[in-house]
Amino acid sequence: MNKRRSISKKLRFEVFKRDNFTCQYCGRMAPDVVLEVDHINAVANGGDNNILNLITSCFDCNRGKGKKKLSEKDELKKQQEQLKQLNEKREQLKMMLEWKKELSKFEDEQVEELENQYCSLTGNTLTDYGKEKAKKWIKEFGLIEVIECMEISVSQYFREDDKQSWEKTFNYIPRIAAVRRKQKDNPMYAKCNYIKGILRNRLTYVNEPHLMFMLRENLLTEEDYEDVKLIAVNCSSWTDFRECFNEWCGGAY
Repeated sequence: MNKRRSISKKLRFEVFKRDNFTCQYCGRMAPDVVLEVDHINAVANGGDNNILNLITSCFDCNRGKGKKKLSEKDELKKQQEQLKQLNEKREQLKMMLEWKKELSKFEDEQVEELENQYCSLTGNTLTDYGKEKAKKWIKEFGLIEVIECMEISVSQYFREDDKQSWEKTFNYIPRIAAVRRKQKDNPMYAKCNYIKGILRNRLTYVNEPHLMFMLRENLLTEEDYEDVKLIAVNCSSWTDFRECFNEWCGGAY
């Protein structure tokens, strides 16, 4: 006589899913009835816990109350259906693994292309750590966008005789990409940054976080932008800008 082994929760759940949470004897479904896992070929007769020998049964049927015993033909049909489902799952798993393999290969090819572009612009290659960072950027922004942002970063920050600039150039690529995304989503964002740039170049002090809050709250149209840009060009200090801005918008910033 075979020793009965407990059926794991995971295996029980797989049987329920396969049988659509339906008793295979009477057709009732959860939650109308409590479902259990039954052995097609009883353990006492040599049956085991192989999923092909397991079937979904309700509480009553599993205890013999109104249970209709499966005929040999029905048992064979059930096992054939289970084998078919298992083979389909196996094929789908193979396809998923192949897809992941191809996807990983494609990601590596994109990083390689980015590195080639980076090398042509700076003469430098990427470390393994740099490649992993680049892979994340490409996933988030896309290869073409990352390459364009890399070109911008190189033109602004890279200095061949300054090794510190090399790291800055590389690390600023996703920052530029994030800004460009914001500008695309909200065209006025770029105009706010332009006004900030005017003040930063003209004044000795600018409270930039407060400035950006003021601008985001009030720059709603192209006319607003032109008005505030004029204030930025003509103000003599941060205090002067705030006073003129408050007079313009009727606020208290």
